[in-house]
Amino acid sequence: MGGAGPSAGVGCGGLLFLLGLILVSPVGEWLIKGIGWLFVVIGLLIIASGIYFWMKGSRNDGPV
Repeated sequence: MGGAGPSAGVGCGGLLFLLGLILVSPVGEWLIKGIGWLFVVIGLLIIASGIYFWMKGSRNDGPV
């Protein structure tokens, strides 16, 4: 805990306790599902942009 002393442990423990309460509540279920869907949407956007730039790049390349 370095030079912060025991108050850092109390603060970290309290924060983890509150985070745990949020995650086991119905709000936590909604939060986790929301983050999951956000990752799905971001992943689809990244895949779509990757395919777009891949196709755009292959069109500009002439015969070797």
